[in-house]
Amino acid sequence: MEPIESLRQLKQINIDYYTAAHMARQNDKFVAYVNAFTPVELLYAMGVVPIYPENHAVILGARKLSSETAAAAEGMGYSMDLCSYARCDLGSIRIGVSPTWGLPKPDLLLVSNSQCGTLTKWFEVLSRLYHAPMFLIDVPHSGRGERDEAAEKYVRTQLEDLVSVIEGITGKTLDHARLKETIGLSQEASRLWTKVLETGKSIPSPISVFDQFISMAPIVAQRGTSVPVDFYGSLLEELEHRVKDGVGAVKKERFRLFWDNLPIWPELRRLSLFLEERDACLVTSLYTWAWAQLAVGEEDPFGDWTNQYLYTANLHLERRIDDYIELANQYRLDGFLYHSNRSCKFVSQDIPEVRSAVTEKTGLPGIILEADHNDPRLYSIEALEKQIETFLELLAARNGTH
Repeated sequence: MEPIESLRQLKQINIDYYTAAHMARQNDKFVAYVNAFTPVELLYAMGVVPIYPENHAVILGARKLSSETAAAAEGMGYSMDLCSYARCDLGSIRIGVSPTWGLPKPDLLLVSNSQCGTLTKWFEVLSRLYHAPMFLIDVPHSGRGERDEAAEKYVRTQLEDLVSVIEGITGKTLDHARLKETIGLSQEASRLWTKVLETGKSIPSPISVFDQFISMAPIVAQRGTSVPVDFYGSLLEELEHRVKDGVGAVKKERFRLFWDNLPIWPELRRLSLFLEERDACLVTSLYTWAWAQLAVGEEDPFGDWTNQYLYTANLHLERRIDDYIELANQYRLDGFLYHSNRSCKFVSQDIPEVRSAVTEKTGLPGIILEADHNDPRLYSIEALEKQIETFLELLAARNGTH
């Protein structure tokens, strides 16, 4: 496999990001711990650096430190059934193990319960630990995505109240011109990220989902700055050249696969090489697509953020199945790898029904991989590889590509 040169930029991007976070106070900025789908454009506009404890846990997993840090949290009394992200982050604080020099003390914790209830309790622990205020964006579930004016008013009011809270912490009023600037940068980053993901429709795909997982960090944490705009502009240009030259992420692409749910972070490289050796490429995933839908407009950003919380983040069963079917057609898939994630029961509980419905409507098979997104003690990588190998043999027989 010919490596994607643009991805080499990520090491320095991440170093600069965490360095800036640790130096925030020296630069007259503030730090907020946040979770996914946070309106980071607002934070950047108000001189607040968003930091993701979830991302910190990902780094611990990718660096093979999650077993040690998760066990430390269990030693504090937290159950192994708790999300491994939370256990890794809390354990890291307890024993001082972190590739990012830890995380700087927060001035604010900002969390929503739109996608995960565990995060709220995790952030409550961090709030008590650091004696920092926590702001909860409480998002009602919206059924099958029906419009709910009362819920929209409820969420929007909270977002508007958030501005006053941040102004009270920073002593600065919201600069609407600056907000407009951060929104513009976010829009461009989201546009470029969408284009990056769409290159996977080409045969062979110039980028794998493993590469997408690695390159997600800027679109998650730094929307609203020039960093993701510059990075994804460079990445897209390289991928377009690869498409033109017929260079694939996998040298001999025979199987085009979908990855469902969060990555298994400690096994990214191993699984990537395992699939590549068997001519299989993960070409798309709903997880990476989530970050292509978060740009908001300049006219009414608070209304757009409200709609995102209520409707975009509401991945109800019927919509999820429809999205998988659409991606199967667009990316000309051969099969699905469904990650039944012990740490994310909210997303994983419907997987058997999703698989059944998708196979019925598309004719495409899928396997369910029982694992965990960050704790390698909770699965056998050898068993997963055996499962995948058997599945690929099935696909080869179906496609007549023995």
